[in-house]
Amino acid sequence: TNDDIWAYEAMEAFIAKGSDDPQTYLEYEVGPNNVTFNAFIYNPSRVRREGAPMDQAFISDPLGDGFKAVTWLNKLAGTWTTESQIPLALFNGEDSTGSVWRMNFFRTITSASEFPEQKLCGWRNTGEANFHVTPAFGTIKFV
Repeated sequence: TNDDIWAYEAMEAFIAKGSDDPQTYLEYEVGPNNVTFNAFIYNPSRVRREGAPMDQAFISDPLGDGFKAVTWLNKLAGTWTTESQIPLALFNGEDSTGSVWRMNFFRTITSASEFPEQKLCGWRNTGEANFHVTPAFGTIKFV
């Protein structure tokens, strides 16, 4: 847990409560071996600007805090699937009904033949090899 799994194969979710471009957000990642990365990110420039401050606060007991991840590998198809659970209490809320959040979802893809090169893709493109661009986060409304 909390290793630099983004350097390898990973699914990444960036999550912030509220409708503004966030300076602080949860970065949650999981790899095909079910290893996770869980940290709150402080990104005051909102774009990870060169030389700007940026910090992370690791969630040291994700299982005790209510995080869950279960990953299945399908080696024949070359795919993997993960079901994850992230506790709303981390965002000072228990009922998200009607609330608006900012999120983005990313995927880093690599293989033994490509490493350390990666293929990067996301739900909302940031226009660069940098996922920490909060103006690119999409808007989610819980119903």
